[in-house]
Amino acid sequence: MANASISLQPATLADVPEMARFAGRAFDTDRHTQLKELGKVPYNHEKGSLEGFPEYLANWKCVFTKAVDDETGEILGFSIWGFRGLTREEIPRLGNVSEENVNSKGHGFRDEVAKQKETSRTTGFGRDEILKEEQTEDDPLKRLAALTDGNMAEWMQKLMPEGTRCMYVVGLTVNPEHQRRGIASKLLKWGTDTADAKGIFIWVHSSEAGVAAYSKAGFEPIGTLDVDLDEYAPGPPPEAPDGNGKWGHYIFTWMKYFPKSVAM
Repeated sequence: MANASISLQPATLADVPEMARFAGRAFDTDRHTQLKELGKVPYNHEKGSLEGFPEYLANWKCVFTKAVDDETGEILGFSIWGFRGLTREEIPRLGNVSEENVNSKGHGFRDEVAKQKETSRTTGFGRDEILKEEQTEDDPLKRLAALTDGNMAEWMQKLMPEGTRCMYVVGLTVNPEHQRRGIASKLLKWGTDTADAKGIFIWVHSSEAGVAAYSKAGFEPIGTLDVDLDEYAPGPPPEAPDGNGKWGHYIFTWMKYFPKSVAM
């Protein structure tokens, strides 16, 4: 299996259920995801993927790629790449992508995280505003969402203000049954090769589990968000049935890939 031929192909709507299923399984052990599943309205990664993937497939500013085992036809992983500041013609495609399935409006990434959280609350959504939004919410997991969404908006405004030409990783997942086969590296190489050819950088907001793969692909850490999950936890973690366990700190890492042609 380790030496099987693997090809990159454009993902399709027919692939969504399968990719959503293994995306859900891939985050089963992610502590931030586990915590969100304890919310008043429990988070479900598979359901969120089922709802979100068609949006990215229909968005001309995204390239949704799957890694396929050429012998079995099984989908081994996928990557979703977002492009900022490039024309439709400049964005490379894998194979034949039907124009009928591509949205002419080009919205995506949840409308660029609600247009960078309404352009960071009209250019002023800093740490104080994030804390204020947290404090006015009595649901601890909604307070956590306010923190992470605010941090996302802040970084997006910093990394890609109007006029920026860049790429960003919307999602990267390897089927848990096929990890350690170089699939993530193959998916990431398409993106870094594209960035090198276009002379543009790539940024990613990485989970704890993803940092090693991005580092191996040449991404460099540029910032972190260290969250004490116990401040937001409505209950103990799954591995602490006695109730004495701690969730601990979770570190989100912001990373950037500098194209080889213009490396600094």
